[in-house]
Amino acid sequence: MENQKKILTRVQLINWHYFENERVSFHGSTLVSGENTAGKSTILDAIQLVLTTNTRRFNVAANERGNRSLKGYVRCKVGNVGETYLRKNAVPANVALEFYEEKGDRYFVLGVHMLSPDEESQVTTRWYVEECRLEDLSFRVEGRAALAEEFRVKGRKLSYIEQKNAARDRFKRRLGNLDDKFFDIIPKSLAFKPMDNVKEFINKFVLSEERVDVVSLRENIETLSELEGILERSRRQQGALEEILGKYGEIEEKERGILVNDLLLKIAGRDAAGLEVENLEKDIRVKRQSVESNRELTEELGKRLRTLEEQILAIHVDRQSNQSSRLLEKAQSRIGELENDIREKQEEEKRLKEQLGHLLTYLRDLAKLDYRPVSRPEAELLGKAAEQPEGAPLQEEKARIVEKLEAFTGKEQKEIEENWAVLTAEMKQISQEITDCQELLKKLEKRLLPYPEYAVRLKGLVEKEFSRRGIRSNVYFLSELLEITDPVWSNAVEGYLHTQKFYLVVEPEHYEAALEVYARHLKNIHTAGIINSRRLPGEQEVNRDSLAYVVKSENRYAKAYANYILNRVTRCTDIHDLEKHSIAITPDCMLYQGYVVRHLNPRDYENPFIGQYAYRVQIQNVKKDIEEKTLRRSALREKSNLYGDVRESARKVNLELLHLYMYAPDRLEEYRRQMAQARAELKEAERDPTLIELNMKLEEKEKQRDTLAEEKERLIKESIRLDNLIEMSQEKMAEKRKLHESLREELERLADTEGMAYGDAWEKYLQNRKSKSAREISQNFVASGAKLMKDKEELVNGKGGLLALQTRFNQAFALDFLTGQGAVSEYREALQKLRGVEIVRYEEKLKSAREDCEQIFRSDFLSKMKENIESAKNEFRSLNRALDSIYYGDDSYRFKISFDKRKEGLYHMITSENNQEGMNLWSNEFEAEYREEMADLFAKLMTRDDNGEKIVEEYTDYRSYLDYDIEIHKKDGSVQRFSDIYGEKSGSETQVPYYVAIAASFYQLYRYGNSVRLMLLDEAFDKMDDERIQSMMDFFNGLDLQVILATPPAKIEVIGEKVGTILTAIRVGQNSIVEEYDL
Repeated sequence: MENQKKILTRVQLINWHYFENERVSFHGSTLVSGENTAGKSTILDAIQLVLTTNTRRFNVAANERGNRSLKGYVRCKVGNVGETYLRKNAVPANVALEFYEEKGDRYFVLGVHMLSPDEESQVTTRWYVEECRLEDLSFRVEGRAALAEEFRVKGRKLSYIEQKNAARDRFKRRLGNLDDKFFDIIPKSLAFKPMDNVKEFINKFVLSEERVDVVSLRENIETLSELEGILERSRRQQGALEEILGKYGEIEEKERGILVNDLLLKIAGRDAAGLEVENLEKDIRVKRQSVESNRELTEELGKRLRTLEEQILAIHVDRQSNQSSRLLEKAQSRIGELENDIREKQEEEKRLKEQLGHLLTYLRDLAKLDYRPVSRPEAELLGKAAEQPEGAPLQEEKARIVEKLEAFTGKEQKEIEENWAVLTAEMKQISQEITDCQELLKKLEKRLLPYPEYAVRLKGLVEKEFSRRGIRSNVYFLSELLEITDPVWSNAVEGYLHTQKFYLVVEPEHYEAALEVYARHLKNIHTAGIINSRRLPGEQEVNRDSLAYVVKSENRYAKAYANYILNRVTRCTDIHDLEKHSIAITPDCMLYQGYVVRHLNPRDYENPFIGQYAYRVQIQNVKKDIEEKTLRRSALREKSNLYGDVRESARKVNLELLHLYMYAPDRLEEYRRQMAQARAELKEAERDPTLIELNMKLEEKEKQRDTLAEEKERLIKESIRLDNLIEMSQEKMAEKRKLHESLREELERLADTEGMAYGDAWEKYLQNRKSKSAREISQNFVASGAKLMKDKEELVNGKGGLLALQTRFNQAFALDFLTGQGAVSEYREALQKLRGVEIVRYEEKLKSAREDCEQIFRSDFLSKMKENIESAKNEFRSLNRALDSIYYGDDSYRFKISFDKRKEGLYHMITSENNQEGMNLWSNEFEAEYREEMADLFAKLMTRDDNGEKIVEEYTDYRSYLDYDIEIHKKDGSVQRFSDIYGEKSGSETQVPYYVAIAASFYQLYRYGNSVRLMLLDEAFDKMDDERIQSMMDFFNGLDLQVILATPPAKIEVIGEKVGTILTAIRVGQNSIVEEYDL
C-alpha cells in the first residue's frame, strides 16, 4: 500500500514583501517562475519561514538577496541604500501554509502572525497550528491586515504559540513526527547552488554545522592572553628597572672612581707632606753642617790670630821684665784656652740636649705601653751638671742610667718590635674582613644575596644553556620562592633546609636540559641541587604542626618540595616534647632526628635567605659585624700607633751619643768656674801703671788682630743667621708634620669605611709612584677627578642618563616614582618585589590558566569532536542506506567519508580509541602517542593574531578534519570514484550526484510515511541541460516527493511537463501577484 502523506495545498501571504494579500495554490510538485525581483524566491522564503520557524535565515541561493531580513519582508524594504521601507507605522503580517492530510482526509494550517511596531523595533512573532482551511481564518479586517488580537479562526481567537522552540516542536509533530534534521535540510536544499567539489556539498548540505562550543576554552584563552600580557608587561617593567639600576651601577662605579681618585690625592698629599718633612730635615742638617763649618773656620782664624800674636812677641819682651806683665800674659793665655774649651763643650751640650729630647719622647711613648726603663727625672739627670766640683756620684748615676737604657733596647725593644709585627698582621686581616663586609653590604643593598659559589655557578650555567636553546623560562633558587609566615620559626626553617634552600627550581619540561648541564660540569660543581619538579608529589595535606605549615610559595613546585621536606618535621615549643615525634624541632633550632637531639649550627640560619625581605636581616647582621670589626680595628690601630710611635722615637735615640756627651754639662760648668778665676787674675794685672806704655806699643799689631777678629765675628753672625733659618725650617716642618698627621688620620678613617676603595687607591698610587713623585701624581689626578665628575654628570643628567630612564619608566608604566639618585632604593625595592613575588605569582597564574585550557581542551573539546565525527559517519551510513535502492538511470551512488590528509595526525588523535571521556584521556599511552598533535591543535585554538577567529572556526568544526568522495555503482557491477572522473564529465553530469543526494536525504527523512514530502529548490538545475533536468524531475517524482522549485522563465517548458502546477510571479509597480500558467 502506498505511503500516505501530507501535501502542501495553499499558501496565504499578508504583507509579505511586495505581496499584500496573496493566496497561492499548489497541486503536487510546483514550479514557481518569474523574472528577477518578481517574488518567486520570496514565496519560497515564506514557506521556509513557517516550516523551520527560523526568522533569521532566509534563502541565499541568489546572491543579490543575501541581505534579506524578517523586518525587510514585513515592512517591504525598497532598495539597499539606507533603511527605506514601503510600509509605515505599525505593520501586521501573516504567512500561513495549508496542508491536506491523506490519512484523515482533512486539512490543517501552520502559520505565523507578525507585527513590526516601527522601523527600529524587532518584529514580534506568534505561531499557530489550526485544524482548518485558509478560508476559516480572518487574515484581513475592514480591508486591512488583521492585528494579532483581531485574527480569528471560525470566529474565535487563536491560541498562539509564543515561543519559537515550542512552535517548532508542535510543527514537526504535525508535519509527521519529523526528525530535527528537517529544520536543517529545508534551508540547505533551498540554498543549494551548483558547486565544484564534493566536500563543499557535504559540508553545506549533508552534515550539520556542529562546532564544538569553545566559549569556556576561549574565555580561558582570553584569561591566558591577559595574563601573558600582564607577565610580558611585568617583564618589560623588570627590564626597565634593571636598566635603571644598571645605569645607577655605572654611576656608582664613577662615584667609586671619584672616591678612589680623592683617596689617591689624599695619599699623595700625605706622602708629599711627609717628603717635605724629610726635605726640611735634610735642609736643617745641611745648615747645621754649615754652622759647624763656620765654627771650624772660626777656629782657623783663631790660629791666625795666634800667629799674629807671635809676630808681636817682641813687643812683649819689654813687658816680661814686669811681674804684672807676666801675670797678665798668663791670664790672657788661660782665658783663650778656656774660651775654646767652653765653645766645644757648649756644642756637645747642645747635641746632648737634642738626644735628651729624643730620649724623653721615647720614654713618654714607652710609658703609654707600660714600659719604664728609666724615669723622666733620671733621664733629665743626663743633661744636668754636678753642683759640686767633684761630682763623682752624679757621674756614676748617669753611667747607671745609660746602662739601664742599653739593657732595655737589647731585650724589651725587640719584644716591642715583635708585638708591632703581630698587631700589623692582625690589622691587615681585620681590615680585609671589614672590606669584604663592606663589599657584601653594597651587594645586599642592591638586593644581591651572597649565595654559595657552587649554587650560583650552576644557576648561571643552566640559564646560559636555556638562553642558547631559546628557552624562555626562569631559574630560581628555592629560597627565592619561599616565604615564612611565622617569624618565630624562621631560624628553624632556614637551619633545617640548610643547603637545600639553594637547590634550583626549573619547569618540569626543562628539567632534562638542566640535568644535562649539571652532568657536563660534575668535576667543577658539587653540593648544588636541581629539584626534579616532574616527579614531585601532587598536592598533599599539610600538617598544621609541621614546619611546612609556616611556609608558603606562589610557585607550585617550590611549595611541593617544601611540603615534601618540611611536612614530616613537627614544630615543638618545649624541648621535652621533641622525643614524642620521629623528627621535630624547636624555635631555638634544637633538632630531634634518628633518636638524636642536636643544636643546628647558627651559621646555617643566622643569615637568612628565604623570603623577599631576607636581605634586610642580612644587612642588619653585616652592619653589626662591620661595627664590631671596626671597633676592634680601632683598638688595634690605637695600640699599633703606640707601638709605631715607640719604633719611630726609638729610631731617633742614639745611646752612643748620650754616652759620649753625658759628661759635657759637668765639664762645661768646670770650665766656666775656671774662666771666672782667670778673668779676676787678668783684671788685677791690668791695674799696674807701667803696663800702659807697653800696651800702646801693641796697638798697631792689635789693629791687625782686630781685622781678623772682625772676620771671625762675621762667621759667628753667619752661624747665627743659619740657626735662625734652621728655626724657621723647624716651624715649617712642624706645620707639614701636622698636615701629614691630619691626612694620615683622615685616611685611617676612610680605610675603615671605604676599605675596598682605599685598597684600590693605594695600589694605583704605588703603581704611579714607580715613575712619578707624590706631587706629580697629585697634579695629574686632579685632572682625572674632573673628568670623572663630568662623566658622572653625563650618566645622571645626560640624554640616556638616570633621570631620563626614570622619567621614561614613569611614563611607560603610568607610575609616579621619584627621580634622581636618592630615589634609586624605590626602584630597587620595586624590582625586588617584581622579580621575587609578582612575576613568580603571574607565572604560576599563567601556568594554572594554561592547565585549565588544556583540561577543557582535552576533556571536553577532543571528546566532543570525536562524537561529532562519529555522528558524521552515522549520517553517511544513513544517507547511503537511503541511496541503496535508488537508481538514477543505470547509476546508484554511495558517499564515502575519510580524513582530510592535511589534518591526518589530528584526525587519528581525535578518533583514537584512547580518546574517551574520563581518565583514559590522561593515559600515558595517549599522551605519548599524540603529544605533538595535541600541542599543535591547542596552539591553533589559542591563535590570537588577525586570522585567529578564522583559525578557531576552522579547527572547532569537525567537518574540517574530514574528506569525502562519491562512488558511482553501475548495474553491471563496476564502480567509479567521482573524484577520478570529475574532470572528464560535463557540467550537467557533475551536478547529478548532488541532486540525487538531496533527494535521497529527503526520501530518508520521510521514510516512515504520513508526513509531508516537501523539497524546496531555488534557482534549480542552473547548470544542467534539458535532458538531465527532465530525467532528474522523473527521478524526484519516482521518489514521490512534492518538489517546490523556483527557476527563471526559460526553464518553464522543460520542467513544466513534470510538475502538477506552474505558477508565475509577476511584479507590477510596488505589488507582486501570482498567476497559474498553462503550457
